[in-house]
Amino acid sequence: MANRTSILSIAGLDPSGCAGITLDSAVIRALGFHSCTIVTSITFQNTCKAIGHEVVPREVVEKQLLSILEDLNIAGVKIGVIHEAHTETLKLLNDFDVVVWDPVFKSTTGHTFSDISRIAKRVCEVAKVITPNKYEAEVLSGVKIESIDDARACAEKLSEMLNVSVVITGGGLEGNDVVYDMIRDHVFTVSAEFSDFEIRGTGCAYSTALTCFLTKRKLDDACRLARLYLLSSVKSAKPVGKCHPCVTPATDFVQF
Repeated sequence: MANRTSILSIAGLDPSGCAGITLDSAVIRALGFHSCTIVTSITFQNTCKAIGHEVVPREVVEKQLLSILEDLNIAGVKIGVIHEAHTETLKLLNDFDVVVWDPVFKSTTGHTFSDISRIAKRVCEVAKVITPNKYEAEVLSGVKIESIDDARACAEKLSEMLNVSVVITGGGLEGNDVVYDMIRDHVFTVSAEFSDFEIRGTGCAYSTALTCFLTKRKLDDACRLARLYLLSSVKSAKPVGKCHPCVTPATDFVQF
């Protein structure tokens, strides 16, 4: 019997289940893969607020990763919240073709997890695609984004700076994802229905779905499928606590 293909999420633990490795795992399973996860930080948050976090020691992250790599059939890796202490360990992913980094540094509820500007070049030694939102892209690039044209220029600058393909996700761009494909030297936009209502977990769900689709598709197709998957999941979002509703990963999406 052939081993089932796995997708690995390296990210933080959100105890509310609305983001981080818990949500990533649900998306991965919904899209037909086995999910495996590595915890980089333990956060203290719920649907209303984030109180803080504890960074998992480097050697503990490394032991988790080594145990996975020696056993499972990993087709793709999604990286979420990551800390400077862990960047050396990421070199174990050098041989992977599908590595997506969602450069999260602040939660929807306002807590700062990591200094993404400080670690970006080291993470992107292994990452092939990054998926910043508008604000994260501005922080990484120093470019102020006030229009789609600004986002295109920012995506190209980030690609040149970090040697990766870039997807600036559309939450701050009225639903338009701006993509710079480094391999094809091509910039394009993916548009879909959009709601500006704050829902937790959208960035995690998008980047994880993109990772899954990239194991079978080129970047342009994978971006369109990931946007459609997120739209389907957002439409199913439900309140689970007193404040922000959470993304509900779609389980009936025809993926490949």
